[in-house]
Amino acid sequence: MNYNELNFSDIEQKYQSTEKYISQMAQGKLRSLIVNGPPGVGKTHSVENYLKKYAGSSYKMITGQMTPFSLYGHLYQNNREGRVLVLDDIDSVFSKLEGVNILKAAMDTKQVRNISWASSTHLLGASGFPGSFDYLGGVILISNIGFDSDNKKIGAHLNALKDRSFSISISDRTNESLFKQVCYMVLKRDLLQQFNFSDSQKADLLKYMEDNLSAMYTVSLRVAFKLAMLMQDDPHDWKSLADDGLVKN
Repeated sequence: MNYNELNFSDIEQKYQSTEKYISQMAQGKLRSLIVNGPPGVGKTHSVENYLKKYAGSSYKMITGQMTPFSLYGHLYQNNREGRVLVLDDIDSVFSKLEGVNILKAAMDTKQVRNISWASSTHLLGASGFPGSFDYLGGVILISNIGFDSDNKKIGAHLNALKDRSFSISISDRTNESLFKQVCYMVLKRDLLQQFNFSDSQKADLLKYMEDNLSAMYTVSLRVAFKLAMLMQDDPHDWKSLADDGLVKN
């Protein structure tokens, strides 16, 4: 199969819209954006590339574990018009109501977005943060919620934020959709450029993924990277290694 002949117009449209939203946010014209989708489809990579293009150094990306107070602090420290705070995979914030309420305030549609910290005043004193402030910056939330978890409470919190923000879903959770996303990122965004593969090598890698879609633990760009590493390190036996290390036995 010639994977370059796949119709990527739907994916292109998603990324074109994402780029336009981020361009507007870098100019301070929009306040918030949610980029939602399954793990490993290139959400973070794409968002950061667009921010580098349009925001320069006027953004900060935070990934992983975060307390509500650290979220409050990051918002205060990045509180200026045109500055974008990117929150990537911070599901821990959604488990606490204080964190959700801070995000609601930061991503709201109100003309004045006032964010306050009403508890643990000793934390405010130690950090030097004020008890409240009007937030002027933008927030981009990158999330897998709804795709990698069935936690209905967390999903409801994300929906409350979607009501206050623009939201783009990148791909869905079917293996076929995920594989098409991988093909797009490998062929059109050249995500494996560091390996200097030929077109036939890329096609072999994608063919292996397609042949084993139902047997793989996950279908994602991370799997494509792992296959590329095997192909580069052992060009003759990489499929056997992948059979043992990436496919369910």
